[in-house]
Amino acid sequence: MKKVILLMSLCTSFFSTVGQGKVEIFADSQLNEIVKIRYERKKVADAKPDTLQVQGYRVQVYFSNDRKKAYAMKDKVIKLHPEYSNEAYVVYQSPNYKVRVGNYIKESEAKPLERLLAKSFENVFIVRDKVRYIKNKPKENED
Repeated sequence: MKKVILLMSLCTSFFSTVGQGKVEIFADSQLNEIVKIRYERKKVADAKPDTLQVQGYRVQVYFSNDRKKAYAMKDKVIKLHPEYSNEAYVVYQSPNYKVRVGNYIKESEAKPLERLLAKSFENVFIVRDKVRYIKNKPKENED
């Protein structure tokens, strides 16, 4: 009987102290910076509710598994056609890097860009891709 009482008192004292204590969390100092940057990026994205990502078309000018060459090709596109500097992308789809240009909803809208880029690059063609679509985009040359 004494053993049972002793065992019960030990269990009671053990379980009563398990829930008490102090927890310290150690985090890398850069963690706060990363969280702050992600928060700021989200704030900027939320401030542009008229920008959507939809299925559309882009013009592909390069395809390779060489990352450096892909970024060099993107730079070449921007150098030759600076008006597309905000619409030139390097897309990674394992194991390949693809350089794509433009944000078009309709394939027919991408045709003039395809013809333009074909003058400077080999193997230029239109591909389906997720594109940035800006609702209520101001029309150019409305004079």
